[in-house]
Amino acid sequence: MARHTPSEDTASRKYHIIGEDVPDTVLFDGDALVSSLSETPRLIKSVYYYDDTGSELFERLCSENTYYLFITEKEILNKNAKAIAGLTGPVSLIELGSGNAEKTALLVKAYVETYGPTSYTAIDINHSILEKAAENTLSSTSDLTFLGIVGTYQTGLVQIKELSGRKLLVSFGSAIGNLYDDELYSLLVSARAALSPGDYFLVGIDLDKETKILEAAYNNQMAILGNLCVLQHLNWRFSGNFDLFQFRHVAFHNKSLQRVEAHLEAMQAQSINLQKLNFSFQLEKGEMIRTEIMRKVELHSFHDMFIEYGFHAVQHWTDSYKRYAVCLFQLSDKPTEFDSEAPLAS
Repeated sequence: MARHTPSEDTASRKYHIIGEDVPDTVLFDGDALVSSLSETPRLIKSVYYYDDTGSELFERLCSENTYYLFITEKEILNKNAKAIAGLTGPVSLIELGSGNAEKTALLVKAYVETYGPTSYTAIDINHSILEKAAENTLSSTSDLTFLGIVGTYQTGLVQIKELSGRKLLVSFGSAIGNLYDDELYSLLVSARAALSPGDYFLVGIDLDKETKILEAAYNNQMAILGNLCVLQHLNWRFSGNFDLFQFRHVAFHNKSLQRVEAHLEAMQAQSINLQKLNFSFQLEKGEMIRTEIMRKVELHSFHDMFIEYGFHAVQHWTDSYKRYAVCLFQLSDKPTEFDSEAPLAS
């Protein structure tokens, strides 16, 4: 991505970014891709959505009328940010996968107005997007110290362990709902290790609901284009021969697993070759490649999952239609015992 240059006004404030962009070889692991495309069913991890084109399409998706997640979470934060600040007291804010921090700016504003000078650490894989996050959060206050950490969730969590004082870890956009069981397990273990008893974890998560609403959110034009662009990404990165016109987007509500699944279905039998990976495979007509999962949770079971990892539920906030929730958890002084080697239950 092109490096973004912050405005002179932003740069003059308390603003610091450490680290270089995470290497492509780490983010886009060819061996891992070969392994996942060799599974049954075949799988492409959702990281391949986020090249320049995919990121732009996701921004457009957030403005689609049927894609309620972005605007609903923003409304919840706009209404309840001061209540969240009141419950936690003064804290250092730390966000996983900050993006441009447009919604987080609402939370930052509430903490500054309530407690005065506040620190915000944003973790993201891209330096340029962290500069945009700095602009969004510093644009309305000079009482914020901004630290950007370029890294993955895991590397960022290791670094925030050294921050002093009480912390509020933040994950918005129902981002943890896109993680598979092993990934979610790893994140919760790492979050627990990075925080101290009494620290907080604020999580935005989409709720399970009517199939019609869920499928409309993931079958609009921007969602379809974003899904197909995963193949375009593989073509340019690994010298592939995917023909986008020979696939169709399929997204459906898997009620039994409480998630929406996005797939790409082969419209005819075809041979796929990823030259840079020295990997070829045959797709049959009608065969589907899964590209993303989006968990849709029931609040009670979602809270129970966090309890298993030593957190207790403090409070949650939903919109008037109860479509989405923002949940505040606190790491217990005496965390429950759990097996650090055990996988997360589905």
